[in-house]
Amino acid sequence: MSNYSRLSFLLFIVWISFGFGASAQSQFKVSGSLIDSLKNPIAGVTVKLVTEKDTLKSTSDSGGNFTLSKVNANKFYLEVAALGYKAFTSFYEIETGKKTLVLAPIMLKVETIHLKDVDIKDKVDPIKIKKDTIEYNAAAYTVRQNDMVEDLLKQLQGVEIDAHGAVTAMGKKMTKLRVNGKDFFTGNVEDYIRQLPADIIAKIQVIDDYGDQANFTGVKIGPPQKMLNLVTKQGMDKGIFGAINAASSTLNSNSMGGTANIWKPAKQIGLGANYGFTHNDLTTSDNKGLNGNIRTDFSKSVKFNAGYNLAGRSNQSSGSEYVESFNPQGTLYDLQTSANNSSGLNGSVNLGLNAVTKHNYLSVSLAASLNNNRNTALSTSNKTGFILQDLSSNSGSRSNSPNISGDIQYSRRFDNSQRSLSMGLNFNQSQGNSNSNINDLIKYYNAATSLLEKDSLLNRLVDSRNLNGHIGGNVQFSNSLTKPTDTTGQTSITLSYNFSVSNADNLQTTQAANPSGNIHVVDSLSQHFISTSFSQGINLSLNRNTKKMNYSFGLNFSPNLIIGRYPNTNENIRNYQSSFSPTANATYELKQNRSLTFNYGGNTNSPDFNQLQPVKNTNNVQNVIIGNPNLKATTIHSLGLSYNDFGAKTGLGVMVGISGTVTINSSVSKTIFLKDTLNSLKQQTTYENVNGNYNIGANYSVNKRLLSNQLSLSLAGNMGYGRNVFYTDTVLNASTGINISSNLNCTLNKKTFSVNAGVSYSFSSNTYAMMNQNISNVQILAANGGCSWMIGKKFRVNASASKSFNYGYSLTAINPLLISAGLKTMFLKSNKLTFSVHANDLLNQGSAFSSVIDNNSISQNRTKIISRMIQVSLNYNLNHFGGRRNKSA
Repeated sequence: MSNYSRLSFLLFIVWISFGFGASAQSQFKVSGSLIDSLKNPIAGVTVKLVTEKDTLKSTSDSGGNFTLSKVNANKFYLEVAALGYKAFTSFYEIETGKKTLVLAPIMLKVETIHLKDVDIKDKVDPIKIKKDTIEYNAAAYTVRQNDMVEDLLKQLQGVEIDAHGAVTAMGKKMTKLRVNGKDFFTGNVEDYIRQLPADIIAKIQVIDDYGDQANFTGVKIGPPQKMLNLVTKQGMDKGIFGAINAASSTLNSNSMGGTANIWKPAKQIGLGANYGFTHNDLTTSDNKGLNGNIRTDFSKSVKFNAGYNLAGRSNQSSGSEYVESFNPQGTLYDLQTSANNSSGLNGSVNLGLNAVTKHNYLSVSLAASLNNNRNTALSTSNKTGFILQDLSSNSGSRSNSPNISGDIQYSRRFDNSQRSLSMGLNFNQSQGNSNSNINDLIKYYNAATSLLEKDSLLNRLVDSRNLNGHIGGNVQFSNSLTKPTDTTGQTSITLSYNFSVSNADNLQTTQAANPSGNIHVVDSLSQHFISTSFSQGINLSLNRNTKKMNYSFGLNFSPNLIIGRYPNTNENIRNYQSSFSPTANATYELKQNRSLTFNYGGNTNSPDFNQLQPVKNTNNVQNVIIGNPNLKATTIHSLGLSYNDFGAKTGLGVMVGISGTVTINSSVSKTIFLKDTLNSLKQQTTYENVNGNYNIGANYSVNKRLLSNQLSLSLAGNMGYGRNVFYTDTVLNASTGINISSNLNCTLNKKTFSVNAGVSYSFSSNTYAMMNQNISNVQILAANGGCSWMIGKKFRVNASASKSFNYGYSLTAINPLLISAGLKTMFLKSNKLTFSVHANDLLNQGSAFSSVIDNNSISQNRTKIISRMIQVSLNYNLNHFGGRRNKSA
């Protein structure tokens, strides 16, 4: 080879080397993540990176993460397209000198596709089941004109709403409301499901929520709460809503009120006021209230909220209760009656600030309240059995209790999002003051002749003052054990520590009049104690998140110390407790719309100071309480397993859950009967630790949807078995209980009418081991039905009926047949004015019964009520969403 050839070849090699070097130096790396409006990761979505010369693609993993390598330009467009979400496109530029770019999480917004004049309801999946979310498609259910969100919720499988608007999902109460994944006014579920119209809703999500801080850090430890998230239709995420209403009934019950809410993307303002009174033979009540709240965005990352509530009330009520207690000395029967007259004025204010950036989370809250209450009560207790004794008591009291509390939480997510640090501090300061005047008259009867032998009259003036303070804090560090690009999933380990210090100063002074009428302090009925408790918790947990499964395992160590002293007697107590308890949570998505959830946890509770103090508490002269300073902490082990399945093709939904608890060192009362100063019997109660308490329960819901989801057949219920260990006198005994309830329902929902019918059965039985006999056997069989008919666009007629059969009550119980009917008509443009008439319990057979079993006692309660009434109401709505006005409710 000639010298020229050699030189040419050498220059070519150098040129290629520099070319590759220059190419390698100009390549960049881009990474990021995809999330939905709830900040949950979105997996399986294609991400395109487009430059002038090339297009690269990547797919998000189970954690929503994506990475694009070998990017040949520092300027590019990023395009994201996913079914059910709005397309995302944005331009980015990598700063000079940097080779990698980590994007802020990209939030994809839900997109609703509108199809005109095409009814595809039979092709819409009503339910989608994910790992921690059950999503209901509103388009699969019947939404009639003027329906509210509450009406839509009543159609959902596994969701129940009581008469007060409280919502539960598979037995767990909804604790928070959000709309489109964002905080919504006060977040009170009951308030807003009755104010928002159903026709603006696209989806309803029931979510296992671990809190905002957990969503930010990704560290989800402990049992979740149930959250309701409403996803609105496109363009319906703003508006004005509220109503002005008035009502009057034949029970001499009248009310009026109004709400007004302004809802904008960056600001929410709500106001409300109400006044009502009821004056009849059984009840006298007056209630009034005023409330307001504001939520505003100072910037994209900083949000502020505030609220105020003022409520006044006065109420008179009466009731009766029958208590049956089993004892080695015999059976004790106690018929109790009560009449109460109470009034109060309560006010509260709260402030909150939230700031969230890519790496930082800050939440600050402050709340204050003041409660003033008055109460007068008259009660009687007629004991028969192995004790013959009557107690008549009347009392009057006044109290006020100011309270202030605060909380601050901060989290830091480090640059690579592999580690996070969280810390927090909280405090509470409260005071209670009360003055009571108590008069007790006790009559003693001869056991053989039932004749009155003697009586005892005691008048007491009791002044109480309680000062309580608390401060607590927490620190948590989490570190990922896998790389963000790991497509198999993410694993992290978390170490946390929390502490709590509480102090209580309680002073009670009791005065009585001597025979000459002079007032003097009764030391035996007075007490003063100061207690301080120190609680700590250390937790270590391992967390794993994959496309199909999330799980965590942890171990808690909890040392606790309670110190108490009595300034008047110089007595002191000291109680130290420590415990270990494991935790485990797992959710597995078996396949689409089918999931399995498991949770296990141990919770340790130290005895409160009242259970520990060895000084006699003689507030109730017929039941003296003495604490046990040697009580051990109570540990409750809980286990739960749930299975959710919905067949999109079959329309069959199944939700099943089982749970169980075992309690170690339960703290139970030990009551014995002693001779009093009048040679009769009185009770003395102390506390002991026992073992052997457990509960096993199950719940189920099976739902079959037919006729394009308009016909629903459902079978739901629960069952439980429990064992309870307790003392009767000095003898350790146990009782076992069985509770079963089931209901079968059929509902047909059409645009112009709806019909429902159902039957339910409940059974409760309790066996007392000492006497080996059944001490309670209550059964209720009920049938119910109802219908609603839309007549044109202006009228709605509804009617309902129910019949129940009650067995096993000691109090006189009837088997009521309840029939109700109503008419609603709309006026003005867009039906903004509504007039309605409702007749309730036309046969006047309403009654209120309840039965509660507590250790060796059965309490059955009957409350006097007047349920037959006719009510008329007038409602003017202010609804205006997304550029259109909504029709009235």
